[in-house]
Amino acid sequence: MFIQLFIIFLTIIGIFFLNRSSLFKNRSQYFRIAAMSIIFLAAFIRIFRYSSIMGLNLDEAMGGYNSWSLAHYGVDSALNRNPVYLYAWGTGMNLLYPLISVPFIKLIGLSLVAYRLPMVILSIGSIFSLVVGMLMYKLPNRLILLSLATVFLSPWSIMANRWGLESNLFPIIFTFAASAFLLFLSKQANHPKQAKMYLYIFAFLIALSAYAYSNNWFMLPFFVCGIFGYLYLKKKASLKSLSAPAFLILLIIWPLLLFAKINYFSGKTFKILSLTIPKLSSSRSNSELIIGHGNIFYSISNNIFKFIKLMVTGNDHLIWNSLPQIGILYPFMFIFCIVGIVIAFKKRNDWDNFMLISLLSCFPIVMIIKINANHLNALMLPILYFEALGLYYSLKGPILKMAFTIVFSLYFVTFSFFYFHADQTLLTQGRTLTPSILGKAIRFANKSKAKKIYITCLPKGGYVIPRFYCPISPVAFNKEKPNVTFKTESNYKSYGKWYFKQPKKMSNNSVLIVKKGQKLHFRLRNRHKKDFGQYRVYY
Repeated sequence: MFIQLFIIFLTIIGIFFLNRSSLFKNRSQYFRIAAMSIIFLAAFIRIFRYSSIMGLNLDEAMGGYNSWSLAHYGVDSALNRNPVYLYAWGTGMNLLYPLISVPFIKLIGLSLVAYRLPMVILSIGSIFSLVVGMLMYKLPNRLILLSLATVFLSPWSIMANRWGLESNLFPIIFTFAASAFLLFLSKQANHPKQAKMYLYIFAFLIALSAYAYSNNWFMLPFFVCGIFGYLYLKKKASLKSLSAPAFLILLIIWPLLLFAKINYFSGKTFKILSLTIPKLSSSRSNSELIIGHGNIFYSISNNIFKFIKLMVTGNDHLIWNSLPQIGILYPFMFIFCIVGIVIAFKKRNDWDNFMLISLLSCFPIVMIIKINANHLNALMLPILYFEALGLYYSLKGPILKMAFTIVFSLYFVTFSFFYFHADQTLLTQGRTLTPSILGKAIRFANKSKAKKIYITCLPKGGYVIPRFYCPISPVAFNKEKPNVTFKTESNYKSYGKWYFKQPKKMSNNSVLIVKKGQKLHFRLRNRHKKDFGQYRVYY
């Protein structure tokens, strides 16, 4: 609670200084009040009960443990020192978010509070950065307000910003990069030295984003070439001035180029300049890409159809991405996105062109990567911005503007009701999610000093759950895990004293964690029991 109140306090301080700045002075009082209200609301809905509303996801548990391992031992869970990509499940995991989380976990300890906190803080920071960028670029007041509402009060961005899936960091970094690009455009004419600095910042952030989500490697080369080509053709930057930012990008991403080479072509794990370039046990393309699974033309056309269906219905059937009653976008908002795209092609200013290049660069992702909201996170900012642009040109007259304000507010309230109340069971224990109360049961069992702890209520890959709540050194884990060979590390049935199956009988020095009502194959005699919500610990 203290952390949440502190972040809210910092948000209020940020809003106060923004209101006192010269950027706000020439704007109307209505705009200032509306902008500050949206910023505060967007920040509040990200921080409020962020660690408890949604259960622990298996990928969070894996990322959190790797962050803890890097923090305390300097290696990942596979004992790689200074890895450029985490080995994780054997299919890998993006490095940047677990790395950013290291100081938070060192300070607070491994918990959902600590591991999700960087995502929340950075997402709130991205709100301020985009506001400043749009103000500096002198976008119309109403377009700024609509952009703030559609981008930061959208179910898609709210849900992505409240938990610690490492790939969800990408749209946040991309928003910071977009803000830097706006600042470059605003300074380019009268302050060329400052503009040059912002172009370097833009290039740095884009290169950094490559460490946030590997699926977006299919988008980033097209995006960088498109933006740099646009700046050159529009005579906003010379080849000489673009060469240094391009070199900066290569200077940052070269380890990832080596990683891609050994994992998508051939090679084995090696070290260079104290960095570890890991060879994964299984390529991510097996689980992420549609190519190589039948007729390629049918697969691509089917993938595009699924993308359109997701945009229209808003539901990818993953509860951590979209509530079944709402979807990733509010109902009918995608229509305004289409309107905004058409208008952007006709009216084309530099900012609209930036968004169009972002959108078109994502076409390879839509074609060949399996469709869900996580995999499409590079599309989040352009799609939500084009919603705002479509609304800006569609809402003419006070009646339509008032009607939209009321409808959008009702959408937001409805989403909040389902997210914070009605869908709680799905959000805490749906599919690969486990409720925080299970963590309390696991920690209680761990304190018993039993030689064997059996847990019979975990999803596949659930070995990462006790490892998150009761972490052990990565050296000890690698010694204690079974010596089995399989392509992904999601099938461990035990490690050390932890067993993820129902025993044939209970020995004296053992503990059992079950879900209430679960049938047991043996009788428990002379056992104490303690309940944790829907879970029961026999000890």
